[in-house]
Parts: sequence; structure tokens; C-alpha cells
Amino acid sequence: MKSAKNRSRIVLGILTDQQLMNTLVNASRQTWIPSFPYDLFYFVGRRHEHSRQFSRKLNVVELPTDDTEYPPVNKTFLMWTYFYMQHLSRYDYFMAIDADTYVNVENLQIMLNEIKCQDCYVGYPAKGEPYEQKQLGLRAPYCLGMGYVIARNTLGQFAPHIEICRRSTVANHSDTELGRCIYRFASGLSCTKTPISLERVMYTTNNQGAIIRFTHDSRGRLLIEFPKAPPTRFFKAALVHPLKTSHAFYQFHRQVKLQLRPILPPAFLNGSCVANPVIQNEIYPQNRPVLECRLRIPKQSVYNLSSLSAFVITLRGYEQRVQRTINKFEKHDIHLQPFYGVSNVSIPNTTNITKGEWNLRLTMIRLIETAIKANLQQVLIVEDDAIPHRRFSHLFKALIHDHRCRECVSGGILMLGSTTWSAGWKTLDRYNTVETGMCRNIGTETYGSFAILFHHATFQPILAWLKAKIMPQPYDFVFAHLVRLGYPVRLALPNLVISDIRHESLIRPRPNNTSFHNLTLRAKIHRWEIENYMISSLDKIY
Repeated sequence: MKSAKNRSRIVLGILTDQQLMNTLVNASRQTWIPSFPYDLFYFVGRRHEHSRQFSRKLNVVELPTDDTEYPPVNKTFLMWTYFYMQHLSRYDYFMAIDADTYVNVENLQIMLNEIKCQDCYVGYPAKGEPYEQKQLGLRAPYCLGMGYVIARNTLGQFAPHIEICRRSTVANHSDTELGRCIYRFASGLSCTKTPISLERVMYTTNNQGAIIRFTHDSRGRLLIEFPKAPPTRFFKAALVHPLKTSHAFYQFHRQVKLQLRPILPPAFLNGSCVANPVIQNEIYPQNRPVLECRLRIPKQSVYNLSSLSAFVITLRGYEQRVQRTINKFEKHDIHLQPFYGVSNVSIPNTTNITKGEWNLRLTMIRLIETAIKANLQQVLIVEDDAIPHRRFSHLFKALIHDHRCRECVSGGILMLGSTTWSAGWKTLDRYNTVETGMCRNIGTETYGSFAILFHHATFQPILAWLKAKIMPQPYDFVFAHLVRLGYPVRLALPNLVISDIRHESLIRPRPNNTSFHNLTLRAKIHRWEIENYMISSLDKIY
């Protein structure tokens, strides 16, 4: 027998079947498993037809029972028999999860480090369905099969008697029968609650936010769709169960890793926070305040403006205008590269946006794809009529030391300026007493794409939105869409950049509308103090 010094601390067994190895388990192997630091085994049963051959590197154990058994009572007992017979001396703790359980590895490690018992059975305590509690004969809780930990000493106590337990089952649930076996042969030991929560998906919501509860199929298996916008408690959990599709694993893993905190239906708001309470309240008005999540910011060096990848969108024939803009930003150590946009593609018949708006969408597809191909981490994109603040460099350096601004720079979008109109300001002004600092959450009517700092995490969702086969909207609607997905999107105040609106817009022309091109009037509406920006009276207006 190995000494305690030579034993590994943890081993995990995933109870699955050969079909799920191709779907849910494969999704796990592409999401959380690569960062899982402990030994891992997959347990499947036998197929009547030809069984699949698995790579030895996967540690797949084929148990002598029907692979399609549900509930997997025999499979569960045989898994624990295998651990007892083959590995009892190798590990201090043995953990098991279902194939449809997502593991938040960082939270799980914290949880496991807090487990120091020699005789224990730790998980999500339950007492069974009311109609079967009497026949279960349990005087204390068992652990749900979604995920639980058993100490080596405990395994050594009940495992020699597993065959007796298999022959004396009283319920059609693998987790209750295992709990009965441990209670019977491990001195009345029962399930104790984990130090970090394990979360169950009990209901989801539809597009209107109404609750949809789970159902069961003809074999008693749980049927439920994992929520697109999970409550905050899921992100704090060590395990979340069940995720019934591969897509759910990929979606939730992305939300975990990128710290996405999406707009939530009211059913999930209790105890939750969101990335943007402003848009949360616009979509689902609340009489109570909604908390803003504070995100962890990865350690990184201070941003150097001279090394920032930066593009200026322009068209052929506007070389003088774009050169003026390049020169102004050069004075702040930002080196803009011209990016020539699409200009003459016809509008689809199914849309009511302008030709200029359609071509800007196509331009942004090309530009974002260019940034992805170049593996750029952050990108500043300005339009050729952007005008920087006279103290741009100073304000930017102050901005990136503000935590809420850095949340955007490190994983979202920072709007360096906007053309917010009166209705948009009316919404934002409601939060003047609760939002401080240089960066403010945007609302659904915060517009303007003339100076945006993008983090690479937003590239793919922006492309998906631009390429979606739905009624296209103007490009700057994408920012509220990203907020719905949970990305931090905020506006710098004061604006570090404004737009020179004195010329005819190529995006949405308004001929004969002199007030629209009146800079003094527009500055008052958009709250630009134009004397603070690099506007030259000698600029030739196009």
C-alpha cells in the first residue's frame, strides 16, 4: 500500500456512456477538462453491438453492465468497486460526477482544498422524493449524483459490501442507493454539504422571461434547456448540473472564462449581478436596484499608446480628411493605419437601413476579420472625422487606471465618444448618483462608432451579429447587443474623442438639414465641450 506521502490527493470519475463520450464528454474535454489538474477516469458500460474503441490515454473503463442502463444503479456500484479494487491506496479522495455536470475548475480546487476529513461523504445533500422516503430507510441525507466526494477511509468501509447493496436496492435511483449503502456500512455516515455551492438547473426562461420548469422523458431522465443567461450563483459554484447539450457546455464555459454577466430575466435576478444595470432596467424594469458585477482584471502591464493597434476607417478620395485625422492622433502617440472601407455595395431588399449603414457593416466584417487574423488583443478603431481631446494622452492614462474602465479594456468595449441624444441622456442621468469614475454604462440609446476600443473577446460575437440572417440594424446597435450577452461596454466621460459632424454624413445622409451639421448645436446635445478638442477653424470642411 502506498504511503500517504506517495498518494495523490484527488481522482475524478465521470459516469457516462459510449454515446455521451461523443457529445457531452467531448464538450467537457474541449472546455473545462484541459485545465483539470487531477487524475480522471471515464466509466462506460458494454454495448450489445460492437463497442467503441477508446484511446488508452483517455483512461476509459468499460464496466461489465449494460451501457444504456438508466438509472445507472449497477454502473455506479461497479465504478466504486473499480476504485476500491484498483486504486484505493493511490488517492486520498475519490470524486464522481455525471456526464452532464460542468466543473468550474478554479472553484472546485478551492472547494477540494477545504475538504480535510478522513471519513466523509460530501456533496449536495438530499432526502429523496416524498413518496419513497419511508422505503429508503435513510435517517440522514444522501448526495445527489451530480457530483460528490468520498474519502479513502469511507470507500474502504462500504466498498467490500457493495454486492450486498446491489442485491438489496429499494429505489430506482443510483444516488439514493449509494447513499443507503454508505449509511449502512460506513457507520451511519451521511452526505454533508460542500463548502462551495453545487448548483442545480431547476428551471429556465423563455424569450419573454417567463419560467419554464423541467420535465422528464419516458425513462425518467431530466429534460431542461440550460439558460442562455445564467444567474450569478452558477458562476460561483464548483459544479453546475445538468447541461444537456454540447452547445450548453461551450456557451457556459465561454461565460465563465470571459466573466460574462448577461442581462437576466427577473426570475434569475435575486442574488445576482449584471455587467450593465442600465440596460438591465431598460429591458426588465425593476423597482429595486440591480447590482453591477465587479470583474477580476488579469495582471498585465500598463497600456502603451504607441504600441496600440489602431485603424482609421476611410474611403478612397478622402485622403486629405484622413491625413488630418492621422496627424491629430499622432500628437498623442497613436499611429493610425488607414483601412479603406466598402462603399458601393447595394442594400438588400429586406432591410430599411441606408446604403452607407449597410456598407459600414460590411467594412466592419472585413476589419474585425483582419484583427482576428493578425491575432490582435486590443484594437482602436476610429472614423476619419474623429477629433481627439486636446488632453487625450493624459485622460487615456487616467482612464486605464480606473477599474471599471479597465474591465472594458480587458474584456469588453470602451466607447471613447458618443453621439448620445436627449432620450439617451435621460436614461443615463438616472444613474448619476450611483455611477462614478471616468466610464459609464451605456444605454440602449447610446450611439456612435467613431472611436471604439475593442478587446479581442468581442470579435467573434460582433462578427456573428453582423453576419446573422436577421433584419440588419445600424452598426452601432451592436454595443447594446454585446451588453445583453454580458460584455462590459462603457462610455468614457468626458469623451476622449468627438465626431466632426460639419460635413455630410456618408453613413446616413441628411441633405438640407443645416441644424444637423451645426457643431455648436450638436455639441450642446451630445455634451461635448468643443473648446477642449483639436478643432481647427482652418480645417477644410468636406
